[in-house]
Amino acid sequence: MSDRIGGSGMDAPRRAAVAVVAASDHGRRSRFGPDAPRRPAVAIAAALATLALLAAPMAPAHAQPLPKLDDVIQHLDDLYRANSSHAIMTMTVVRARGTRELTLESWTKGKDLALVVIRAPAREAGTATLRTEEGLWSYGARADRLIRIPTGLLSESWMGSHLTNDDLMRETSYEEDYESSLSWAERDGRRYLEVTMTPKPDAPVVYTRVACLLTPDDWTPVRYEFYDGDRLVRTMSFEDVRRVAGRPLPMRMVVQPADAPAERTVIEYRELELDVPVDDDLFSRRGLRRVAGG
Repeated sequence: MSDRIGGSGMDAPRRAAVAVVAASDHGRRSRFGPDAPRRPAVAIAAALATLALLAAPMAPAHAQPLPKLDDVIQHLDDLYRANSSHAIMTMTVVRARGTRELTLESWTKGKDLALVVIRAPAREAGTATLRTEEGLWSYGARADRLIRIPTGLLSESWMGSHLTNDDLMRETSYEEDYESSLSWAERDGRRYLEVTMTPKPDAPVVYTRVACLLTPDDWTPVRYEFYDGDRLVRTMSFEDVRRVAGRPLPMRMVVQPADAPAERTVIEYRELELDVPVDDDLFSRRGLRRVAGG
């Protein structure tokens, strides 16, 4: 039985973040001078109790208990995993030289198998990218050629977008590939749960640091920030969150390079199915040719 969601994503950003403004310390102190008038003991006790409440500082947001780091990391690892998936999406690439829109269809199975096929525009229909245990492959429908993408080209743009071949190739495990820490954070007056991740020495990871901002209630990713040293390289923002198979999943993703803020790549799911039957043969040369012909 599959879980399915349909419909296009919102045209305007759903939110910059989902959070609660942190409380600030408005505590005040007061004292009685030596000339203060005498009062009955009960009245003095009540006054002192009131002053104690006023003087006690309010707990700031960052002082609130953090959830367990292991639970948050496991949540992130499990959130986008499924035994299989099928999706139809649009990808809009905005660059200085112009805007380009593609319709894509994708299938995944397990951790290693993935196939993405361009359905529109017609001049690019049938072009595909295949990921297997052996590596990443590019298929050109007109030439009917399947070419392996060498390691040296993994950092190159995928389909002219702000995603890279490496983004498609890597199946990152936050638990296995990163050392992580957890804290409260505020951005633009809103409160987040922030996971800061640095890659382990042997992890196949490009960036030196990744910051993930989550909603404080259900830990839904809102924004990823990718760093090279202290330099912000790009951001991924997630919008239009809907529940798929009981999980809050964003139907819209915006990738933006830090050095070209006017540019972006927007991916919007029109259909998304999880845990659906997907044949292993689909991820072979024969299966690829069959579905690329659409």
